[in-house]
Amino acid sequence: MGQYVQNSLIAGEAVESEATISWLSQFWFFLFAILTIMTIVLPILLIVIAIINVLTTKLAVTNKKIIGKAGFIRRASVDLPLTKLESIQLDQGVIGRIFNFGTVVVQGIGGNRVGIPYSKSPLEFRRVVMNLADARNPQA
Repeated sequence: MGQYVQNSLIAGEAVESEATISWLSQFWFFLFAILTIMTIVLPILLIVIAIINVLTTKLAVTNKKIIGKAGFIRRASVDLPLTKLESIQLDQGVIGRIFNFGTVVVQGIGGNRVGIPYSKSPLEFRRVVMNLADARNPQA
């Protein structure tokens, strides 16, 4: 479990599921790095970008909330109680469907919307979140 997620937990909270970032989602960075190997600087830059994407993106759901962040210099983050969850959406292109990764878009009540890109097994993550949200709010 990532340090960011661990530091975001409150008393009595336990992580139920954590999404990881697929290295395959960084395919294009690695492909362009290989294709531009002659220029030395560009491939190194593309590989560094891919590594930063994987290492700086975290997404987890606990028994109480959704915690997530994406980005190194510019950060998008979410810390949303399950009771305030309005919707959870997935954006998956063709490559994402083939390699099982996509962007998980979490929307809270009031329009707060954050997308966490490159999440591995986004359908499974959404299923876990929806089951937990349903268990916390059975009258809905």
